[in-house]
Amino acid sequence: MKHMLILLALGLPLIGCAQPVAHYTARVTSVHDGDTVRVVDQHGAKRRIRLAYIDAPEMDQAHGVASRDALRQLIDQQTVQLTIHDTDRYKRQVATITLGGQDINLAQIQHGNAWHYRSIARKHQDKADFARYRQAEMQAQQERVGLWRSSQPLAPWTHRRQQREMRGDYP
Repeated sequence: MKHMLILLALGLPLIGCAQPVAHYTARVTSVHDGDTVRVVDQHGAKRRIRLAYIDAPEMDQAHGVASRDALRQLIDQQTVQLTIHDTDRYKRQVATITLGGQDINLAQIQHGNAWHYRSIARKHQDKADFARYRQAEMQAQQERVGLWRSSQPLAPWTHRRQQREMRGDYP
């Protein structure tokens, strides 16, 4: 938090920083879906968190509810550590969440509850972490766990694009 205040004081932007700008501890108060949670930090501030470098199925997609429920099992009402990497266009903090030393973002991939969001990760994720996340996704696919039980799971970014096209919305 101290580093974030220094950056703000200097007038430097937080969005797009390659290095994490903040670390803090918070309690998870709710799990919205397989890659979005709400937390309350040690000062009582409520925050929306988007798990970094993963993309989970949307709630109206196959495996969407199961992905959310798996994340709930891992961290709901738990005190977790967050490493903030960015803030997204919805003003959510984009973070890596750890609990007891376990990378929860990576766990979602390992259990077949999310894709590695390579198009974003390729530009911003640490190379060693990128390799671990990519390997975890390939192993989940090979073992056909979670969303990979389906012969042709639909990636959430494809699902969202199809939904926009059906509504006539174009970015």
